[in-house]
Amino acid sequence: MTDIEERQQIEARARKLVKRGKNEEAVTEYKKLLTGGEQDIPIRNIMGDLYVKSGQRKKAVAEFEKIASLYEEKGIYSKSIATLKRVARIEPENLGVSRRLADLYKSRGFKSEAIAEYSKLAKELKKSKKNKEAIEMYEAVLKLNEDDMESREILAELYEKEGKIDSAIEKLNEVAEYKISKEELKDAHKVLQKARDLREDYPRTITNIIEIYKKEDKRKEAFKLISEILNKDEKNLKALYILGKLYLEDKNNDKAKEVFLRITAESPKDIDARVKLGKLFIEEGNLDRAFEYYEPVVDLLARKKKEDKAIGLLGLILLGRKPHIRTLEKLADLYRSKGNKVNLEIVNRLILREYRKRQEKEKMLSVLGELLNLFPEKEEYFNEYKKTKKELGLFEEGEEASLSVSEVEEVIETTLAKVDLYIEQGLIKNARRILQNLNIKYPDDEKINEKIKELEAIASEIHVEDIPSRLGEVKKRETELFGEHKQPPLPSEPASLKPDSEEKLTAADIFAETDIIPIISKQDGEKKYYDLAGRPDEEIEAIKDIYNYQLRGDTTIVEKALSDIVSDFRKALDEKVGKEDFDSHYNLAVAFMEQGLFDEAVEEAKIASKDENMAADSFHVISSCFRKKEDFKEALKWLQKAIDLVEKDKEPAYSLKYEIASVYEDLGEFKKALGLYKEVKQWNKDYRKVKEKINKIKKKT
Repeated sequence: MTDIEERQQIEARARKLVKRGKNEEAVTEYKKLLTGGEQDIPIRNIMGDLYVKSGQRKKAVAEFEKIASLYEEKGIYSKSIATLKRVARIEPENLGVSRRLADLYKSRGFKSEAIAEYSKLAKELKKSKKNKEAIEMYEAVLKLNEDDMESREILAELYEKEGKIDSAIEKLNEVAEYKISKEELKDAHKVLQKARDLREDYPRTITNIIEIYKKEDKRKEAFKLISEILNKDEKNLKALYILGKLYLEDKNNDKAKEVFLRITAESPKDIDARVKLGKLFIEEGNLDRAFEYYEPVVDLLARKKKEDKAIGLLGLILLGRKPHIRTLEKLADLYRSKGNKVNLEIVNRLILREYRKRQEKEKMLSVLGELLNLFPEKEEYFNEYKKTKKELGLFEEGEEASLSVSEVEEVIETTLAKVDLYIEQGLIKNARRILQNLNIKYPDDEKINEKIKELEAIASEIHVEDIPSRLGEVKKRETELFGEHKQPPLPSEPASLKPDSEEKLTAADIFAETDIIPIISKQDGEKKYYDLAGRPDEEIEAIKDIYNYQLRGDTTIVEKALSDIVSDFRKALDEKVGKEDFDSHYNLAVAFMEQGLFDEAVEEAKIASKDENMAADSFHVISSCFRKKEDFKEALKWLQKAIDLVEKDKEPAYSLKYEIASVYEDLGEFKKALGLYKEVKQWNKDYRKVKEKINKIKKKT
């Protein structure tokens, strides 16, 4: 007998047993047909139904869960979700299945459904006093819906019960900050009072209460609040810091300085206070004091291999009009440690200029020695080094002996060959300068004089914009022809480096290789620097202020940088992600939307919508973007497109009806919203607090 014939006989026996009501015996027969693969799905479905009829819920659930897993392994997520929903109906108290269903909704982008499942699960766990598990579910809800303040308050309550007081206070502060942003100041104050009951002097709580006082124009109350805390604990550094910031906002720099000096006296390693003091001293023009407060911070950052941030901090001092030698010397140390020859040269030239002004010959010699070591081919460094050494009387007998005839000939031949290269590339001015220097040293050489006459007869048609590329070609050819070896030094001494020709160390130079971007406020001219790469606890205070800075609207540079990053990112993606990879485009749309890049999200979602299976979800994303941009009519249009693609009287349809009703609310069309909410309530009265929505609209109308 073949396997097929045997299976047919087993199925026939099982069906007869079912007809005779012998479900358990039928299940025993069906078990013989199981192979452990996806082909088991129809058999397990029958077994599950038989278990349900026999009242064996646990066994039925086990079979349906296996079916859901098989669908999930095959990537048939819609059927996996449908099967798990069936399990939830059979065994509503099965929290494991609810969690699995919620996770599946989340992974497939069904945000509303995922939120509903996680919320239901969280409430059940809270009711069962399973606080740790409930916390996990409420946190999952907040990841999907950041504006859910109710869940935040419940989380705060659960954290408190679990003894996580700081976490509870943080959540209460998040709620308060949301309410402050909505100008719901009284409600915010009530929430913050709960936070103060948990810990009276928690800095974030105090900061937010003071923010409310400022909005209510109650600065006296703000100062009084800080005074109360400091009267109880005069060394409360966090309270002192808030007080210092209050004085800064009032432009009372003297008082602010007093406060930050108190902080550094108590805690010499307090970076935030040191940075604030440094900025105050810079404003006064007291660069020495600013450097004293910044130097330990710079050294700390350098030890942590964060030289770019250290460079940015020193840059605050150097952006003033007058140079500061100690800062330049420290900056040179940092560029030296990074091996940045280009910026080290710029800084050393500035240091050299300051030493010249002060006639500090020994220090000049040290800097020139380093420049000569870095760039042995640059005659200007060699000649000034030799001149300075001579002025200091440091030449030994015979050190200034002339070059031999053969060495002079070699110098002339090599230099003329380089001149020819420059002429060939049309770089006439460069060639003329080299020849003039050579002619000063060897005025009687016929070859040099002939080359000068030849050069005068050449008319260059080179365009200015072509010079960089031609210089690059010359440098390449020079390396090929002459290598990197140093040519013998020339005995004559051309003019020393002139201060007029010195490079200036610009903000771009200082911050070129850092993560700190200088932004100038149009209001008061103050320069601020923000670390866009992230801020560990020990990093400078100036960095974390970017949020407040952006709220004021001065974000042009930051926004430009962000748009450039997104543009480059998308160019790279276009090369790697094919137009037919709809799944990737959908995921990108969701990612862009979460980052607030709504136009980019819409473009990606439109591409994803070309896949019939993803069209409804993609239209929902597009609608969400327009809604966040407060273009409610456009949001409504895309939701209506989405609902046309889903089956009527199924959960996705009611979910979309709920969303459409919500948009109608935004548009002020309450009758239309009410009608749709009633349809949703008739389908599921507990869906997303639909009853509360209906009651709210009835009160309005």
